[in-house]
Amino acid sequence: MPSRDSLSSILVLGLSLSLAVLLAPQTSAAGGEIVFPEDPRAVIDVQRDCGAKGDGAADDTQALQSAIERAGGADYTRCIFLPEGTYRITRTLVLKPPGDGREGSMVGPWLWGQHRDRTVIRLADGADGFGDPSEPRETIRGVSRPDGARMNADFFDRTIVNLTIDTGKNPGAIGIKFYSNNTGLMQHVRIRGDGECGLDLGFNDQNGPHLIQDVEIEGFAIGIRTGRILNGQTLSRVTVRDARDVGLLHRGQVLAVEGLQVIGSPVAIRSGGNGVLAIVDSLLVAPQGAEGAADAKGAAIELEKGHLYAARIETRGFSAAIAAADGADGGAAGPAVAEYCSHPVEILGGGSPRAGLHLEPEREPETQWPSRAEDWVCANDHGAQAGDEEDDAPAFQRAIDAAAKKGASTVYLLGGKRGDPNWYWMKQDVKVHGSVERVMGFGFVRILGGSSREPDYPENLAKFVVDGDPGGAKTVVFQHLQVFSPVPSFGIEARSPERTVVCRATGGTVIARPRTKVFLTNCVGHCYQEAGSTVWARQWNTERGPEKAQVNTRNDGGRLWILGMKTEAKSIKLATLNGGRSEVLGVHNYNTSGVRDDTPFFLVESGTLSVAGYREICFVGAWWKVPVRAILDGEECRQPPREWQTWSLLRAGK
Repeated sequence: MPSRDSLSSILVLGLSLSLAVLLAPQTSAAGGEIVFPEDPRAVIDVQRDCGAKGDGAADDTQALQSAIERAGGADYTRCIFLPEGTYRITRTLVLKPPGDGREGSMVGPWLWGQHRDRTVIRLADGADGFGDPSEPRETIRGVSRPDGARMNADFFDRTIVNLTIDTGKNPGAIGIKFYSNNTGLMQHVRIRGDGECGLDLGFNDQNGPHLIQDVEIEGFAIGIRTGRILNGQTLSRVTVRDARDVGLLHRGQVLAVEGLQVIGSPVAIRSGGNGVLAIVDSLLVAPQGAEGAADAKGAAIELEKGHLYAARIETRGFSAAIAAADGADGGAAGPAVAEYCSHPVEILGGGSPRAGLHLEPEREPETQWPSRAEDWVCANDHGAQAGDEEDDAPAFQRAIDAAAKKGASTVYLLGGKRGDPNWYWMKQDVKVHGSVERVMGFGFVRILGGSSREPDYPENLAKFVVDGDPGGAKTVVFQHLQVFSPVPSFGIEARSPERTVVCRATGGTVIARPRTKVFLTNCVGHCYQEAGSTVWARQWNTERGPEKAQVNTRNDGGRLWILGMKTEAKSIKLATLNGGRSEVLGVHNYNTSGVRDDTPFFLVESGTLSVAGYREICFVGAWWKVPVRAILDGEECRQPPREWQTWSLLRAGK
């Protein structure tokens, strides 16, 4: 751990940053409206297309369920749009494909509300089956398989954005059991009720990776619950208010958390079950008594068994910040915690301090959603066609040029059909310019753009290019564009330091040129950044390595911050080179293939790396031989291999 003096300086800096992050106003999407194009090829409008009323009186259960089951259509896959209104339901909505059979896999569905506070899915008061807290039932369920069923991680890109889930007066209700793999997103969602749990992430194995971001949970006995050991989950800027028992009940998972606020719960966080928790920039406030004084006698964070890394944590009203047991290095008195590690810090290199890198993460910039129908331009109307194996790049470029010519902000692509071939091909670069600030897919949109087998990967890829453009949009968002396989990929290239690139729920290969800034939010793929660039990543799923490069993420002289990283198979997962600085919070290393050579998981050459909350899982017996290889000041050092390797914090470099 750092010295007392260094802790004090970190505390002052860290808590000011924490409060700035926590008290920042909600993003525009949370407070404003989303209006999608009136295009039945892209959007299922639950009122227009499914007969939902949204008047708070009619039973809209079947209308919403039918929309969910129609989203993955055989002609196009589509997003589901819920206009403003209260959609009364009387039984559980299940995110499933059509039919009564046990689903084997699913992409989507994608549910978007028009306004977070004025688009409400509400369970009717006294709904049948929701009255017994000892046998709780969920309002929305992520899969049709029962709790504890044998699972496969083939439920991709489930998305719920910009609405409220209200469990009504039902003491046995759970808000939602959310399940998604590779990418998955719950964003700008409010969950409220008085039942057993608001957000349940632990009901089945292999849940994750996915991102819960800008979500508010009000009431319930338990605010958020996690469980099982696979596959890692990420919470970003989540608020839990007035949970009666515990705000966050963490078990088993590698869980990465930033900006958590737990307000008014007698235990803010309880972590156990050999879980791994990395949490930063968070505020934990005890409940208030009748006189307004704090009314909690215990610790804000109870660490029962497992690993905990905490930094820049503020607590109010608790008797201690952290109480630890079962082999941990003691607790923390608080009320503020600059940095805490439950287990001794792993060090590589004689000059490496026993502290995290403490980068200061920035919030993703928001762009406004279109407010006029003419702000939406469909690339398919300019010749793009999924599944025909022709080059769609000219059509993409024509759509962007047409949008820029008339000052429109958004270009969109229709979702591919259910069966292969259902992808678009890019065989040349596409320049994003002028007024265009968003390129978005509706439904399951796959784009292929090149091969990782080439020796000049990723330069060989066809790419969306964001170059210098003095009159162009300052922020460009790529959203819901997938590859669904790392080979072949398309690229997203940030070339201009004056323009910010944001990738949301997107695949592909990202290239950050010198001095550029990129945000990766709920993304899967590879990333290569050059000197002076900055990448802020929240939920980064990087799996098989490219055949020639053998490096999934390369920080060559830049600044990289990752909240929540999951990966599989053998390759160098992160290389930090030539003065680069990389900080990673929460790593789920699912070693599915085994590693029988000296390929390092992390490589550091003349750079700086800190990794908090790391765990390797391997069921094939060939554990990673070199978890970390560092070459510092000309000397090589290696992290020793161990089965079920887990650490609270590792630091390599000065």
